[in-house]
Amino acid sequence: MRPVMPKNKLSYKLWILYAVIFIICVAGIAVALSKIEYFEDENLERAFGFIDKDAQKEDEYNELKTEFDTIFTNQIENLQQGNLEIQKINKNYDIVVTAYNSKEEKENCLIDVAIPYININHPSAKEFNKKVDGIYKKKAESLKSQVSTVDTIYTVQYKAYLQNNILSVAIRSEYKEGNKSQKIIVNTYNYNVVEQRAVKIDELLKIRNIKNNDATKKIRDEIKAIQEQNKALIDEGYALYKRDYNSSMYDILNCKHYLFGKNGMIYVIYPYGNEEDTSEMDVVIFE
Repeated sequence: MRPVMPKNKLSYKLWILYAVIFIICVAGIAVALSKIEYFEDENLERAFGFIDKDAQKEDEYNELKTEFDTIFTNQIENLQQGNLEIQKINKNYDIVVTAYNSKEEKENCLIDVAIPYININHPSAKEFNKKVDGIYKKKAESLKSQVSTVDTIYTVQYKAYLQNNILSVAIRSEYKEGNKSQKIIVNTYNYNVVEQRAVKIDELLKIRNIKNNDATKKIRDEIKAIQEQNKALIDEGYALYKRDYNSSMYDILNCKHYLFGKNGMIYVIYPYGNEEDTSEMDVVIFE
């Protein structure tokens, strides 16, 4: 005679099994939810395959602005299509060369300077070279000839691009003396090597099909955002450069410093250290 399992005993074991499975599932969900709490919104979206394209584009743009200081490699990047006949001062050299290179470390003073020379036989290029010598070389030579009583750092770097028949050069320098504010100066030079003339910012914008009004709006919007971010710190007594996004200096046609960079990007640069003792600088990029 076959033994019969009591129904109530079988039911009791099944209920225990179901309860264990249920507890495991609940625990798993709880652990997963607790881990999700540690994700930032952007990471959470990426984890589930949902990416905010606008936020991603903004991150990439901010990264470009952050990387601006790293482009200064003391060389020219030739992106020109085809060969050009350029009237050089010295035919044996490239159109941009390092004319003055000095690296010296002595007591309380570090000098690391690379100054470019525009090797083009044209009055505007010669004027730029003269201006560069007067600003950067003169400063370096002065520091080398004197004894520093406080820690002093002076660096100069440059970057040049050649594309669309346009030579674009930017020079960046840093100066720090003792407890004084760090000072950053930027100067740029833009020249059409075929037509032998200076290139204005609106000409670069036309190459990228960007309207002047749209460019000015973009600049003012970015400066306004920076101005609002800094307001609280300025109110607390921090010595930050005070921006006024309504100022005429942010009109694109009044822009003094701009660089026609890699992939046709246009860097509009506001180096406040050119006029005041500050390292603050705003860079607006048109991709």
